[in-house]
Amino acid sequence: MSKNLLIFSLALLVAIIVVISHLFFGKNSLRQQHRLQKEIAAEQHQIDSLQQIIDEGNIVIKRLQTDSLYIEKQLRTKYGMSRKGEKVFQFVK
Repeated sequence: MSKNLLIFSLALLVAIIVVISHLFFGKNSLRQQHRLQKEIAAEQHQIDSLQQIIDEGNIVIKRLQTDSLYIEKQLRTKYGMSRKGEKVFQFVK
């Protein structure tokens, strides 16, 4: 082998080692990207859960604004209210 070919081969080997080390240990390494993808997935799951809670709240708000039977049911069950002249019976378990 000639001296130039040996130097070129050595330089190529060093370059390959540097690229591989950056892939595994650098700032944007594969491990770092995998960890970030897991964090993004966890945050997206939390966003989806919170969005579902918001949607459920919006449904309740809409029912409270438009559905008089729903309002009556809530007043009777949650707050123990009754109409004037009605007799209320409470059962104790």
